[in-house]
Amino acid sequence: MANLLVRREPFGSLFDEFFNDFFARAGMPLARSVELPAAARARMDVVDKNDRYEVLVDLPGVKKEDIQVTIEGNRVAIAAESKSANEVKEGERLIHSERYAASYARSFELPVEVTEQGAEAAFENGVLRLMLPKRAAVTSKRLTIR
Repeated sequence: MANLLVRREPFGSLFDEFFNDFFARAGMPLARSVELPAAARARMDVVDKNDRYEVLVDLPGVKKEDIQVTIEGNRVAIAAESKSANEVKEGERLIHSERYAASYARSFELPVEVTEQGAEAAFENGVLRLMLPKRAAVTSKRLTIR
């Protein structure tokens, strides 16, 4: 088996990353397309409303039936998928077609456990809104020894 020797520029990628970031922040177009992972585009806000948490997640282009929310104790996981394709009707001739697919995934822990009882989920205008009630704290009881 032949040994392969790969020669790398010691500072080449550092300079490329620095200048690409610099030009991107300045609003200048890059020579090559830099695509952020889809999950990085799903913006999220979590607000403590005393007895519950309100979670707002931006999921543009997603249908509500393509969203899954899982709650386990204080961990919340949100997954969604978005796909689009153009249909060609009978008698039409396709000249150009583009498809779009994205998947979003967020998983985070809240400071206290939440319960599914009384939880609400709504999806409107590309924004998922979760109302997650906090689980009542279990109070410890002192046992009397007889």
